Amino acid sequence: MKYSFELKTDAPAEKIWEHYEDVNKWFKWEDDLEEISLKDKFKQGTVGSMTLEGQPPMDFLLVSVITGKSFTDKTTIPKLGDIYFSHEIITENAQNSIKHSVEFVPADRRPSIEDLDFISQIFADVPASVFSLIKAANETV
Repeated sequence: MKYSFELKTDAPAEKIWEHYEDVNKWFKWEDDLEEISLKDKFKQGTVGSMTLEGQPPMDFLLVSVITGKSFTDKTTIPKLGDIYFSHEIITENAQNSIKHSVEFVPADRRPSIEDLDFISQIFADVPASVFSLIKAANETV
């Protein structure tokens, strides 16, 4: 089960990428972020931890990093499943777009209608974060 939001931008791809690769810049585009850290460099296989407002700290894994283009992180919720957050910079005809997706993969079962409500709540902040990311990337141009 997956939701995506995509928005065109004039922000340069390298400025957008700076706001992905430096997790300290995530505070500029993730409104509910309280703490974040990585145990190594921003690369595939690196583990990190984040705390969102009203939530306990959550560990995540960078499952895919294509420098300058995209990254996906995974958070595992014990006995519930995995949540994948994908972030892409898409360049087409000299125009950049930012695409953020949230995918939920239940543990040991097929998705249910109840999962729809769960993933919808997680996705609810994604469009605003894309707008915030564009604003932050344009401020550094």
